[in-house]
Amino acid sequence: MDDTGRTRLARKAGVILSLWTGSFIAGYFSLQLTVGSAPVFDPRDILVICGGVLAGPVGGGLVGLSAGLAGQEPAVFVPFYTLGGILTGLFAGFLRREKRWIPGAALGLGACYPLAGLLMMGMGLGDRIAALAFQALVMQFTCILVLSIIGSLDPDIFSWDDDPEKSPRDSSS
Repeated sequence: MDDTGRTRLARKAGVILSLWTGSFIAGYFSLQLTVGSAPVFDPRDILVICGGVLAGPVGGGLVGLSAGLAGQEPAVFVPFYTLGGILTGLFAGFLRREKRWIPGAALGLGACYPLAGLLMMGMGLGDRIAALAFQALVMQFTCILVLSIIGSLDPDIFSWDDDPEKSPRDSSS
């Protein structure tokens, strides 16, 4: 492995480790904005999406696993966040290759909210599905907004893992 490959791997490991730690802390301490007793804003969603976009499907899955293990009802949220991180990473890779709008990768996690709802119904937690649906509406748009802001600050942030010899700005000219 050459120096560029090692550098890329070290960056990816650093991103995964920092987002993994943040999602674990957010889940363990239940750092959520609630309305009544229902969580409305959960920072784990943003961390999982950033993990998928910046570190690919493996990074998104690892950050998602951490987010699900530390929170309440791990049987629901481990598959939800893990699959959401993997799908986000896959969507981001596709969108990056097609030179499309990267914040659309947030739909990877958004597609997993119905899965979480089905798991909650199966576990007898049907009374929490309305809160999950409201959280899905709030968090899906929040994640898209966060990715849009990050992309507007530095357009090359989402392509930092690409070949450094050929940046997106070079290929468009």
